[in-house]
Amino acid sequence: MTVTCMIGGNAPSDRAALDYACSLARRLGQPITGLCAFPDPTTALIYATSPYMIGVGGPALDRVREAQEELIGDCRKMFDEVVSSAGLTDAATFTSETNLPARAAVAAATLSEAMVFPHEAGTGEHVLGEPFERTMMDSALPVVLAPAEMAETGRALIAWDGSPQAARAVRLHLPLLKAMDEVVIAQNPEDMSQLTAQNPAAPPEALAAWLAQRGITSETVAFAGAVASGLVEAAGRHRCEMIVSGAYGSSRAGEMLFGGATRGLLKADGAPALALAH
Repeated sequence: MTVTCMIGGNAPSDRAALDYACSLARRLGQPITGLCAFPDPTTALIYATSPYMIGVGGPALDRVREAQEELIGDCRKMFDEVVSSAGLTDAATFTSETNLPARAAVAAATLSEAMVFPHEAGTGEHVLGEPFERTMMDSALPVVLAPAEMAETGRALIAWDGSPQAARAVRLHLPLLKAMDEVVIAQNPEDMSQLTAQNPAAPPEALAAWLAQRGITSETVAFAGAVASGLVEAAGRHRCEMIVSGAYGSSRAGEMLFGGATRGLLKADGAPALALAH
């Protein structure tokens, strides 16, 4: 297993993501892998019988390949600098693939202890937005969005509402929770009242007991108001570097149109790292 960081060629966001991936790799005692994937340039060619099209296709294709090779070289250089600074050179691997980035991300996440994307990938406006969404939504694999600003406090906050999505996020991110020094369970009492009546496993006390059976001590805190802003505020108040949360409890289209807790977290200013699972 490894901690994999997806690198897309945007130096500032890639570096921030890799910094956090190195932090997780040290805590988990796992190697670090940097993954860079670009599609085969020939797939972008328009095939035609015109001799003119054939004549310009070759030079254009060569220029695309050269640009990709230069970008991969820059990514490799940045990767080497970051892992060297983190003291992980002997446990680090840089991999570049000729592949669709989304396909490469899903394959890597399948056997990664943690799959880390740049913070901006969660907004959908980043070059790695599609690989992030495909990994989390279509393949239902756990993902980690690095924080916009690096923080290592050793504290994680679980966004708990007793839902299947929240429970799945906790189960899939259990190795990360075990690697943290402290865990905080955050819940909105108003949201919990209805769920508790329907599901005896919903109360935060049940989650705390489940975590304790796995050697994780926790404390429970309450927050009020909108879910996303309440969680970010609670994470800041308790100095948590990561929020573990279920993603898209309602339909993805519904949250796109009307907003929702997941989209609120993805777009929140000052949000810590987000460990998500759908």
